[in-house]
Amino acid sequence: MTAESKDTVLKQWILEATQGVCTQDDLLRALDKRGTHIRRSDLVRVLAELVDDGSLMRARSSRYGRPEAFGCLAGTYCATGRGYAFVRPESGKGEDVFIPPHRGKDAWHGDRVLIRVRQEPPGYKPPDGRPERREGEVLRVLSQARDDVTGCILLRGRMTMFRDDGGKLPEIVIGKKHLGGAHPGDRVAVRVLFRGNEKFLPQGTVTRVFGSGLTREAAAAAILYENGVPAAFPPDALEQAAHIPLFVREQDWAGRLNLRHQMLFTIDGDTAKDFDDAISLETLPNGHYRLGVHIADVSHYVTPDSPLDQEAFRRGCSVYYADQVVPMLPLPLSNGVCSLNPGVNRLAISAFIELGTDGTRYSSDFHRSVICSYARLTYAQVNRMLDGDPRERSLRQDIAPVLDEMNALAKLLRERRMLRGALDLDIPEPVILCDRDGNPTDVQPRRRGDAERLIEEFMLVANEAVAEALFRHQLPAVYRVHENPDLDKLRVFATQARLFGYRLREKELTDTRQLQRVIDQTAGNAEQQALPTLLLRSLARAHYSAECTGHYGLASRYYLHFTSPIRRYPDLVVHRMLVRMLAGEPRTRALTTLCEQAALQSTERERAADTAERDIEKLYMADYLSQYIGHSFDGHISNITSFGVYVRLDNLIEGMVRVDTMKNDWFSFNPERLTLFGKHTGQNYHLGMPVNVTLVNASPTTGLIDFIFTPEEGTVG
Repeated sequence: MTAESKDTVLKQWILEATQGVCTQDDLLRALDKRGTHIRRSDLVRVLAELVDDGSLMRARSSRYGRPEAFGCLAGTYCATGRGYAFVRPESGKGEDVFIPPHRGKDAWHGDRVLIRVRQEPPGYKPPDGRPERREGEVLRVLSQARDDVTGCILLRGRMTMFRDDGGKLPEIVIGKKHLGGAHPGDRVAVRVLFRGNEKFLPQGTVTRVFGSGLTREAAAAAILYENGVPAAFPPDALEQAAHIPLFVREQDWAGRLNLRHQMLFTIDGDTAKDFDDAISLETLPNGHYRLGVHIADVSHYVTPDSPLDQEAFRRGCSVYYADQVVPMLPLPLSNGVCSLNPGVNRLAISAFIELGTDGTRYSSDFHRSVICSYARLTYAQVNRMLDGDPRERSLRQDIAPVLDEMNALAKLLRERRMLRGALDLDIPEPVILCDRDGNPTDVQPRRRGDAERLIEEFMLVANEAVAEALFRHQLPAVYRVHENPDLDKLRVFATQARLFGYRLREKELTDTRQLQRVIDQTAGNAEQQALPTLLLRSLARAHYSAECTGHYGLASRYYLHFTSPIRRYPDLVVHRMLVRMLAGEPRTRALTTLCEQAALQSTERERAADTAERDIEKLYMADYLSQYIGHSFDGHISNITSFGVYVRLDNLIEGMVRVDTMKNDWFSFNPERLTLFGKHTGQNYHLGMPVNVTLVNASPTTGLIDFIFTPEEGTVG
């Protein structure tokens, strides 16, 4: 064990031992009891590190304790741009703490801070009839947020200043020599050089100019930059891509299973341009199914540690938003030789899975192959065929019967998956439709029909088969794992479910079948659609790992991502490991290290991509909605915070009604029941509540959408 890992373990033990306030001697005795004997000097050093990072606090009497023992807590400083702020507790427990003006101690938005929570004496009543709420003040900044920020250049008299989009940061002075060619009104990235003090304002330098601050395109480019998503590929990666043949050569077929004459086809969205998975289905002599899942062999072209591989590792995944994509691989690969276009030969890795008539998986075998896709089908097409559309079925008489069999098998697989305890929250997602110029023309809920479910089930069973094979052969891999949820968060969900009439006993919280029972009963009820989302927030977030620890949400012991190497780096690594397995090559420490690094990097990049996609799509939704300012809409309350109510419209666009627009009352926030209660009027806002709102602001450059409750109608129902 390295010195660093020893310190990590020691810190954990110290935190476990520090239940109250204790001295160094108390801690030494507690560590001795568990068989850990350390020198006092090592204890003092580790305690100092824990105090520095805010995990512990030290009293003047050299007594140590968790911040909570001293009426303090650590958390993230969330500025509002209105002088006051909130701190979100790091523990995730309890409501946000209000930080009044001038109590922020120079903290900036996003900083990790240590605060003292004000303790009011028993019987204290807030002045002016205000509701009680936790207030605090910042004691110190534990760590600063990133020093790269985006926003717009503006003039303040003769001074050139930078202002971030949300107005949550202090304005930053940009000297003439630091403008980098930017002009007032431009959207830029700025690196903070100096945070300022009592005498001097913050200083910064422009590092990137995105264009006019009035355009959605510049705002989207800024969001990609903030999240580390590069638009352009480096020259060496482009040069390597340019030397890759446009078509599969016969010499590349050597040693591959020839499947060019097998009926296999792709099913993707109408606007998809890269196709990395194809499917086939046969009936075996024993009556079982032989499902084929054929995935583009990207690993043949993107070799380890090559310029393309290094760039794919850096990006981690493709980023999709509205009608745009920032690909993980250059277009000659992602839309060209690695895309399973119909009627052309392509290299693939094929997984053949033998399934019983009840969906039981009996065996799996894998091959490097060469294929020729028979057809490119769309979800809309296949859904019409499966719905019995006579015209669509007559156009594809060769494929329709196969699709019927596939659909029946997919339903069996789903039924079996649900019986073992998998969760299917089926949370609706919005689809942004754009015109030829890329401008949003409509926002609609995404349809999830039998075609989408068919592909989902087939990809899931292929992922599980590959994961188990690599695990059994003791080869390293990048697994997709999902830990069990925190029980306290599930209790919050149970409290909310009870308000909707669903009772979950304590022992049922650990039974995914009982959770799914509640979710199934909300289907079709618009007022209860907040519950699946609330359950999702209660769950841990899936991530990549070199350890095979299972997937809670899928109730799967072995799971990884194998089916999208064009757009996900972990899938590419898995393909390389599978090829090694087929070649009989052994596990090495270098391969294990590679998988560990890929898991960490890919998790980080996936989360950055998710943030970028979500924030950019907010720009598009706000752009679309901006034509309806002053109009009223029906919607439902989708979330409630201490500072406002989120309302989701029928088309799934979400905006906020801020508390400061709710006049003539003080509203108290209940974090356990997720309600806002009016002290004087008795108005109670709760999840799922139908409301009527009026649009007052929709900014295509910030993505902010603001509603007010429609005065004439207030709430509906």
